Amino acid sequence: MRKIALFCVLALAGCGAPEAEIGRLSEQDLAEDARTMGAVPGPEARAEAESGGFLARLLGGNAPKAEAADNPEDAEAGASVETASLTPPETYGATREVERTPQRRGLFGLLGGGGSDTPAEGATSEIAPGTVLPYGKVARICGLSDRQMGKRVETLPEGRGRYALYDSAPGSTALRSFYLTGFDDGCARQFSAAVAVLAGAESHEQLRYGLPAEVQPYSTTDKAYEDLKSRVCRVGRGKPCGTRINRMERDTVFVSIYERFGSNAQWNTVLVHDGAVVAQDRKGG
Repeated sequence: MRKIALFCVLALAGCGAPEAEIGRLSEQDLAEDARTMGAVPGPEARAEAESGGFLARLLGGNAPKAEAADNPEDAEAGASVETASLTPPETYGATREVERTPQRRGLFGLLGGGGSDTPAEGATSEIAPGTVLPYGKVARICGLSDRQMGKRVETLPEGRGRYALYDSAPGSTALRSFYLTGFDDGCARQFSAAVAVLAGAESHEQLRYGLPAEVQPYSTTDKAYEDLKSRVCRVGRGKPCGTRINRMERDTVFVSIYERFGSNAQWNTVLVHDGAVVAQDRKGG
């Protein structure tokens, strides 16, 4: 599938020398026959999974884990600040029951993995034009023209494009503003990233069901997708949507948000369905 080929291009680009100029995902030439990948990996794929895989190495597989704080109180305070930055102001501090998953480093940096999940009810807080958001926060912004948001670099579904991703500084690898359109309220969603990638339901399922949950634990966005899929596709947990996948593809998109171009120990994922943010979490180890 074209989206899987795009992921591979990003992975190969990250392996080059730091000084080399690496093209954007949207500028890559892809073979027309690069359509699908197997849902169930063979022995070689499982061996690579256990070692982290080249995608995990690209986006944090070999990144050293931060040393534990000497003072437990400092560590707890730091965790509280990080959680607050990922949660919309109107929902921070609210109680929500979420099944906790083991904290493990994600195997696939683009769509997979467990890690430290942070639930979110959706980016509904509105900001004024010109606001620069910290990494990890998503907010609503209204009244911007396409030109004000920058260059449109990606759309999903391909060919129809309900959702469009805009880059405010195309060609840069620094942290900058991105905008996602396609929401029912007519406003865009703004966030800061060095790299942002869109993926549809089919791409998510190929990675999600290609490995057992023990290797790739279910995160908040994974669980939210399972709920949506059960209603739309009428299949059980852990099973592909099947013949109704086109219904999920019409209005479902995963946004993977990376703070740095290259190695990322953690990344944020936002799940959008039917013109609204459904779930948000932080993945990685």
